[in-house]
Parts: sequence; structure tokens; C-alpha cells
Amino acid sequence: MTRLRTALARWGGALLRPRATVASLAPEDGPRDGLLFILLFAAGAHLLALGDAAADFAAMAGLAALPTLLAGLTVLIPWLVTTLAVEAILGPLRAHRAALCMLPMLLVVVAARLAAGLGHPLPVPKYSIEIAGAVLAAGLALWIRPAVCLSRETAKPAPPAGRGALAVGALVVLLPLFSAGRDAADLAAHWQTLAPVAVGEAVPEFHAEDLDGGDFTTADLRGGARLLVFFTSWCGVCSDEMSKYVAVHHELADRGFAVVGVNCDREGDQRAIAARYRDDKQLPFRIVLDRGAISRAFRLSVYPHLVLVDAHGRIRWVHQGRAMDSTLRAAITAATSPDP
Repeated sequence: MTRLRTALARWGGALLRPRATVASLAPEDGPRDGLLFILLFAAGAHLLALGDAAADFAAMAGLAALPTLLAGLTVLIPWLVTTLAVEAILGPLRAHRAALCMLPMLLVVVAARLAAGLGHPLPVPKYSIEIAGAVLAAGLALWIRPAVCLSRETAKPAPPAGRGALAVGALVVLLPLFSAGRDAADLAAHWQTLAPVAVGEAVPEFHAEDLDGGDFTTADLRGGARLLVFFTSWCGVCSDEMSKYVAVHHELADRGFAVVGVNCDREGDQRAIAARYRDDKQLPFRIVLDRGAISRAFRLSVYPHLVLVDAHGRIRWVHQGRAMDSTLRAAITAATSPDP
């Protein structure tokens, strides 16, 4: 209890009486503050984004899904960049107090996330909250820099741990935990629909029309392995990867394999856009027009999105973004090999 009270007083004091607080702290005091604060920041402000990335990773599985998980961690970049800036402001001898300078950013960003979760999002541009928090952190670093204690021998007496400091210190922990609790409940309630349709799940039922006016349904995915390539005309990665899909469509056709392109353009004349795209890229495979129903059924969020279905209608491989040629071919080979 004494350690907790000391920590709460330290955190609250850093916000209410920053210079007096840091002047009383030896360099070795609060060594784990930085780790605790970044965990509170991740949980309190970005649990939904991290959970969404984790769900995608679980759905796609394998090392090929690792970039998706790493992309989810980019939400921590503003915190890490601000920490480096604060350490630069403090200098190498005082950098051990950088964690306490991050407290304003922690509270500002978590409070904004909580407000949004309660239905009251702040009407500000994206990342403006993080920028405001970073400015406050940098300002606090400039303010406390002259007072930072450099050795235990020069530490001044600690200011009294009043109720105000303890209450603010408790807020540092409780506000992110409350926000994280709400987001965790939301993740638990919607986990099954967060990620794309995954390996092992049934292929969703759908009905669409192809570029030539023919029907395309779930039944068309049976009888041979099919690679569904969800793409848009404006997706640069899709354009870069198309030659790869054309190659496997030709080279592995003797295995009963075929690629099916699923165009997901939403604006303009979709049929004309898809036809022009097919002609420009000289795509030899069937192009299906998705007006939203198939994307919703497969729970897409990124293009290109690949779904490999075997001859029995089972999903064998799911991938988002660029795919290594060797990985793609290995997945197709496995899906077209006779069952043992």
C-alpha cells in the first residue's frame, strides 16, 4: 500500500506541482513508470484498434499475417515519437524523467477516446488530440528541466502527498482502465465480426453478377480451387499484384485452379470501370461486380484481399495486401492437392 501511495503521489504531483515533485525524486525512483504509461496509453486509447489488428492476425494466421499485426501497432508511434522528443528536451542526464512528462498526453488522448466511446467525439481533425498531448508533454519537459534531481544526495524533501495529488495520481490509472474496460466489452461482443472470414469458416452465401452479365454465386466456388481477388481500380497495390494473379491463373490451370477477380469500386459506373481495368491489365480471368454485398459477407477492410477456396468450398487461405509469390503458390498447391 505504501508503494502504491508513493506512486500515486508521484504521478499526481508531476501534474499539480511538477517542479517540486521532480526535485524530490532521485534518478532511480519510478523506474517502471514509462512501461506502465505506454501500456495504459495502448489499452485506454487504442484497445479497439489493437484488438481489430489481433482479430485480423488470428483470421489469416501464419507469418504472412504478421504485417497486419505490426500495422496495428502503428497507433503507438505518436507516443514513441513524443517520448523521444521529450528525452531530447530534457537531455541525457535528465531523460529518466521523460515518463512523467508524458502524463498530459496520456490523460488528454484517453479522455478524448472515452468521450468518443460515450458518443461525444471531439470535432477536431485526426491526430490533433495526439498533437495537443505532445505539445503539453514537451511544455512540461521544458518547465521541469531545471528542477530535475540528478542524484539522491541532491534530492529535496518531497512535497506532502495531499489528497489532490493522490486523486490525480489515481485518475492516471483509473481513467485508462475504465476506457479499456468499455472497449474490451465491445471487442468481446463483436469479436466474431471484427476480422475477415477466416480459414476454416464456411464460405458466405452470396449472389452477384459478373462483368459479362452472368450470375455468380457461392456454388460457383465448388468443383475446383478458386482464388477470390477483391480489388479496386484505385488500389495501387492491387495494380502491382495483378500480374502475379494472371501468372498463377495460367500456370496452375491444369490443377483445376482459377482466379476470380471481384471488383469493389463504389463510385461511378462500376461496370465501365471494371471493363476498362480488365482491358488495360489484360486480365484473362472472370471479373465479378460487387456492389457491397460480397465485401460485407467476407468482412473486408483492406485491398487487395485474397480468399482461397478449395474444390469442396472450404476456405484454405486468407491474405490482405501484398503476397509473396512463393507463399501464394504454396497455398494454391496445398489447396489443389488431393486430400490424404
